[in-house]
Amino acid sequence: MKILTSRQIRKTTTAAIAVLGSLGFLCAPGEAGTRSYSDMKNTASHVNIQQPGSGVNNRSIVLPFSKSTVIELPENVMDVIVSNPDVVEAVVHTSRRTMLIGKESGQTNVYFYSHDGRELLNVDIRVERDIGGLEALIAKNAPDSNVEVQVFNSNILLTGAVPNAAAADTVEKLARMWLGAGGTQGEIVNLLAIEGKDQVMLKVRIVEMQRSVTKQMGLDLSAIGDLGGSTVSLLNNVGPTLTSGFQASGTYNNTSGGDLNSLSGALSALESVGLVRTLAEPTLTAISGETANFLAGGEIPIFSGATVDDQGRLVRSFEFKPFGVSLGFTPVVLSEGLISLSISTEVSEPTTENAFISEGGESVLGIRVRRANTVVEMPAGGSLVIAGLIREETRSTVDGTPGLKDVPGLGALFRGRDSRSTQTEVVIMVTPYLVDSTHPDKLQSPSDGFQAANDVESLLMGRLNKVYAENGQPKIQANSLSGPFGHVVD
Repeated sequence: MKILTSRQIRKTTTAAIAVLGSLGFLCAPGEAGTRSYSDMKNTASHVNIQQPGSGVNNRSIVLPFSKSTVIELPENVMDVIVSNPDVVEAVVHTSRRTMLIGKESGQTNVYFYSHDGRELLNVDIRVERDIGGLEALIAKNAPDSNVEVQVFNSNILLTGAVPNAAAADTVEKLARMWLGAGGTQGEIVNLLAIEGKDQVMLKVRIVEMQRSVTKQMGLDLSAIGDLGGSTVSLLNNVGPTLTSGFQASGTYNNTSGGDLNSLSGALSALESVGLVRTLAEPTLTAISGETANFLAGGEIPIFSGATVDDQGRLVRSFEFKPFGVSLGFTPVVLSEGLISLSISTEVSEPTTENAFISEGGESVLGIRVRRANTVVEMPAGGSLVIAGLIREETRSTVDGTPGLKDVPGLGALFRGRDSRSTQTEVVIMVTPYLVDSTHPDKLQSPSDGFQAANDVESLLMGRLNKVYAENGQPKIQANSLSGPFGHVVD
């Protein structure tokens, strides 16, 4: 008994046809004779073309990758033909027992023929990876999941339901690990449905407090006198130029004679305290695994360069940079009450610090930025505070007359001082919630209930909107509210 592949069968058939043709050519008479087309039609009608998968003794099996199955036949087998030996290897043990071994993923056919040429069995085989080990891993590591695993040509299809996104990620990681163990290339198609809530609403409160203190003080002295036959003037303009604050000046003119003709002095002093408060309370909603962004601010054009076109004209190019309070977050629902958050927040503003002047004379501004990025795990409804973003800056400048400003005690009359201190702190409070959609009637906008004042109320009473309460009681329509309402004081 021997096993023939499809290539060997084709070679054998071609050789046999060539031999029979040559014998017919040697034995045929010299004349052509008559030709009957009816004989050809009768011969063609007896040709039997068998479609793949058809036949009385056809079987279909799924053979695991790198495993085998045994075929037992009731009578002796003469030929075993494998259409694709790269997929399945046939090993004949006895005349009635054959072992089929799955070599790689794919499909093929195996034919068994008897000594008289009869077809004993036609087996359609699909070789796939064994998913028993993967199913055991999923049952052990994701016990609350209802996952169905299917394999198609080295590709894994995951269907079913999992309780949360963490379980879905665990199942996909196990499938990827199991797929790479065989050394074959394939893809994982994840069609798992998450039963838990996967929509996260993030309430954020961003507060920035900026405090600046400025202190300026300077003394200007001017004197005019005679030194021999010359007039000498002393000018000490070191005091700061102020638009507010304390300013005093005095002048003495000598009319009684002497070398000193006039003496004048001016004192300038200023102390200012500034306070800036920035508040943003964005509320964003995103499904698990997606990113939501928020920006309260604007964009400023930043000069990026200049070129000369074909006509010799100077063309300037600008790039828009966003500034303000921005927030981006990516939630991942790990379980019904646990959320993983990737948060990125930033507070920025244009500034003249670190600005420079280009060759064309354009001033390129800078942007002061305070940024924080973090990844945390939080329970639904819990809060997180990101603090410690403190910036403190102090600048001091002393101006004066060289030499005289350094004289102890007397030098204070010939110098001016400018001191500025700035303190900034940013605090970010984050609270995630698992939410569902709601009916629009349960929502309220800031403009609900607003009624503009008419001309009489606006002209005579100076009102911008109509009065919605009389004698401390709100105006309501009949049957518009049910149950107790109003202010409750314990």
